[in-house]
Amino acid sequence: MVWEKIIAQREQTWGLRLLRVLLGVLSVLYGVAVRIRILAYRSRLLLRDFRLPTKVISVGNIAVGGTGKTPLVMVLAECFQRWGNRVVIISRGYKRKGKGVVVVSDGRRILVDRERAGDEPYLFGLKLKDVPVIVGESRHLAGWVAIRDFAPDVLLVDDGFQHLKLRRDLDIVVIDGSNPFGNGTLLPRGILREPLSSLKRAHLFCLTRVDQSHQLEHLRVQLRRINPNARLIETVHRPRRLRTLGSEQELPLAFLEGRKIFALSSLGNPDSFERTLEGLGAEIVGHARYRDHHDYTAEDLKAAWQQAKDAGSEGIVTTEKDVVRFPSHFDPLAVPPDEIPIFVLEIKLDIVAGEEVLTAVMRGREHEVQKPSRMLAAS
Repeated sequence: MVWEKIIAQREQTWGLRLLRVLLGVLSVLYGVAVRIRILAYRSRLLLRDFRLPTKVISVGNIAVGGTGKTPLVMVLAECFQRWGNRVVIISRGYKRKGKGVVVVSDGRRILVDRERAGDEPYLFGLKLKDVPVIVGESRHLAGWVAIRDFAPDVLLVDDGFQHLKLRRDLDIVVIDGSNPFGNGTLLPRGILREPLSSLKRAHLFCLTRVDQSHQLEHLRVQLRRINPNARLIETVHRPRRLRTLGSEQELPLAFLEGRKIFALSSLGNPDSFERTLEGLGAEIVGHARYRDHHDYTAEDLKAAWQQAKDAGSEGIVTTEKDVVRFPSHFDPLAVPPDEIPIFVLEIKLDIVAGEEVLTAVMRGREHEVQKPSRMLAAS
């Protein structure tokens, strides 16, 4: 896509150079607006934040794209459940249809369709049992509905770092170790939603995909300089399960080894997904990449099948997040037997450094965990 070429700066045509200059000007204006908004909330003169009468934990990021917020929210929800806490997830419901506060799941069943819920909230409702999910433009109002209807001990705010209207007890910022800050520039010239100085608000950094990072030590040092008081955990995305679309038939992950595979995705970081497939031994003979949160059509799937056939693929592999955006009338069980099968790869987030730090911080006992002499060094 053109935007990706602009950010990457590998191509130097006159057209792209001009676009970079124009977007650079817009980035400066955007940065001024962001700083004014932050100052307005900090001073509480123009904009006011609100506190809810329960524990609030925000999971967000500072860069657009797939950093790994969704699997981290699931990990946190499951942790609190194991500790006997009632937890509710609240989210904006990015790209959902409709407005206002909507209960997506009461913890037992899904109450609305994917279009009204938004991608991630709908996936939360499918995957997490006994965890209600609520969406709303105002996380503050969504929080009050959660308190009224479900009396949670903990509210998990999905994608809440920029939602300054709701005060939180813990701010977790997720940073993709394989591409932390892009070209280091604000939107729309780069991928940053806020200046890097905003990371001073964070209490905990979660570095994801550290196994795919080529600058991990530099990133640790950079975060240490920006926010020496924040704690750090490091994680990797691990393949958890492979299944055939339309059934719960589970296949061993080794099934992909040596097979010619066509990768289908609409993710913020499709490179990481494809590297994961290659790590499982698959030979990627082609791919179809759509913009993040793309709503698939029947034509998209037909095109993917045709491209996969032309490439000599033995199967199409996609993700859980992609499948929830397949057309609602699509019936995988009715797919003609001569079509190439579609497989779904499920991913889990594994903490490889700092698990005891995460537990202590979430339970408000971070003082019990001694900071290492080099806080952002891997344990």
